[in-house]
Amino acid sequence: MRVTILSSGSGGNCALIEGGGASVLVDAGLPLKETRARALAAGASIDGADALLVTHEHSDHGGCAGVLARKLGVPVWATRGTHDGIRDQPPAEQRIEIVAGCWLRVGESDLWARAVSLPHDAAEPVAWMFEERNAGDGTGSVRAAIITDLGHVPEALADQFGLLDLLVLEFNHDVQMLMTGPYPWPLKQRVRGDFGHLSNAQGAQLLAQLCHARLSHVVLAHLSEHNNTQRLAREAAEAVLLEQQSGAKLHIGSVQRPLGTISLQPGIVPMQRWRAAQIALL
Repeated sequence: MRVTILSSGSGGNCALIEGGGASVLVDAGLPLKETRARALAAGASIDGADALLVTHEHSDHGGCAGVLARKLGVPVWATRGTHDGIRDQPPAEQRIEIVAGCWLRVGESDLWARAVSLPHDAAEPVAWMFEERNAGDGTGSVRAAIITDLGHVPEALADQFGLLDLLVLEFNHDVQMLMTGPYPWPLKQRVRGDFGHLSNAQGAQLLAQLCHARLSHVVLAHLSEHNNTQRLAREAAEAVLLEQQSGAKLHIGSVQRPLGTISLQPGIVPMQRWRAAQIALL
């Protein structure tokens, strides 16, 4: 599996997931020309994408869904609430309504996707998890998840994701910077609220729940340009990785430029642990 974060932040979000003979875009927060240019800069291409998956309707995630769907000729996968809230609607025949909690196969490929419900001030927001299935017993599979835009971590949320090889996780703001920063008070309340965005501390707590020996890459995502710094986010995440004795490589997403493509190989974990994770997803 190959994961390329094209943009991450309030100015626009988009990622490209490739694996199992298929590729999908996650979110459409950038214009088509910019999305294509960033993919090319990262050594990838969006023109062969099989689907566009949208997490929620806010403009930095779904604002360009319609134009990408029309120009690329791809179906748009999203919950009904997200579809209804997208301003730039894709053609009706390209609208695929999904239900959170179900594994969905991308065409006839070995790439599967699963939406997980999140608490955010949107109509029906989700995170997306991906699995490239290469072996019948699961030992050859690779799994990645993109978890951003949530105001708190519901109980047992981590159990929905099992053992990940790559995690893209929101580290949106530093609470002190937010409270002393330039945002008006209502916006500060929204960001800090239960349906806003994760702080560095909250992101670190969720990272601790999802950290295990198999995790090889962590991408800190959706950092606020006004209420956070890369240093603060990195320090919060590094403390968790150190405590967990994790060898995972840390990356930081940017709204200005794409990250280099991250290539994932099947992880090796005890079969008992893998099966326990699979059972938790049923």
